[in-house]
Amino acid sequence: MDSDDRRSTVTALEAEFNRLFVRRRFNALQLARQIDSEIEPASYSVLATLQQYGPQRMTSIARHLGIGKPTLSRQLTTLAARGFVVKATDPADGRAQVISLTETGTSRLEEAQRTRAERYLSMLETWDVSDINALHELVAKLNRTYVAFDADPEAEIAARAHDPSSIAAAPSSSAASATAGEPRDT
Repeated sequence: MDSDDRRSTVTALEAEFNRLFVRRRFNALQLARQIDSEIEPASYSVLATLQQYGPQRMTSIARHLGIGKPTLSRQLTTLAARGFVVKATDPADGRAQVISLTETGTSRLEEAQRTRAERYLSMLETWDVSDINALHELVAKLNRTYVAFDADPEAEIAARAHDPSSIAAAPSSSAASATAGEPRDT
């Protein structure tokens, strides 16, 4: 595949990612409503992060999701008021707080995830298992590539230096990080 074909293919892939991310935002809205009609769609990602990584400081959650502390603080206030998370003093640093899922938060999140998993199962019923496995492997590979690429900003600079015309077309490392964080719909 020559450079122009590769660029064209990657551009088409980016357009498909955009469609997928729009659908993902809609799904996050549905999941959030299923959990509780009073929480924001982005709050689903906060709950899923706590589910995946356990109790976290606010700064860790904000960094993981690529959002600012004021935005996260507003979401946590709502989640705490609705009984889905609790804040406790961090035993390692009395000035900081650790955020944890409550039993209610865990059960509501898991129920929403079960419903979504059943939807995916139904939606992919006509797919061959080999296609589902291939998609899983490729998405996992893409996520690993994001992590490696974002962990080494010099790699991005070197990649752009190799093809200076890509500077205008390629997203910045922070945009790629935000995009990488966006679909963490677990």
